[in-house]
Amino acid sequence: MNSFYSQIQFIENNFQEIRSSAEVVLDMKYSTADNFMQADVYGGFTRCFLSPVAAGMFAKACTELRKSHPHLQFHIWDALRPRSIQAQFYDHLKGTPFQNYVAAPFPGSLHNFGMALDLTLQTRDGELLDMGTGFDDFRDLAQPKLEQQFLASGELTQHQYENRLLLRSLLENQGFKVLEHEWWHFNALSKEQVYSHHPILE
Repeated sequence: MNSFYSQIQFIENNFQEIRSSAEVVLDMKYSTADNFMQADVYGGFTRCFLSPVAAGMFAKACTELRKSHPHLQFHIWDALRPRSIQAQFYDHLKGTPFQNYVAAPFPGSLHNFGMALDLTLQTRDGELLDMGTGFDDFRDLAQPKLEQQFLASGELTQHQYENRLLLRSLLENQGFKVLEHEWWHFNALSKEQVYSHHPILE
């Protein structure tokens, strides 16, 4: 049985659901074949969950978005993810130049604790803001830590950079931190604050 469906009671007891709203559009990529695995690894499970801590922080980001940029919405690609699926991701990329893009299943990704969000911004007409790359793009161009280099070379435009900064400010103002090699990935807490202190979805 799919690991999401088999653990639904555990999920509902320990995590908080994020639903579509005026500020949130759900597009759970791993419930489709439109992802780097080219498979529906979530078995059609399209609900979105975060830890209560991360959900509270995200709710504040939604409030800020509504007040300061009412023409925009958060577009979520992934949140809580079972460790069993994390292992599939890791095995798929192991031994490739891209293996560092997926955390090892032990001790686990912060996604496995509901402490990470993959998301972007879109207009209310459904147009994704141009961030320079798409989701799960494994090129160096996707890495926040290299943005100044790509701005200088012209491979990242000022407009694309400003869109990234807008997304980043909305999340980081509430305590999230962007992952240094994925502009779309935000962690609610550090690994040290999460491991051994919060429940993990196996």
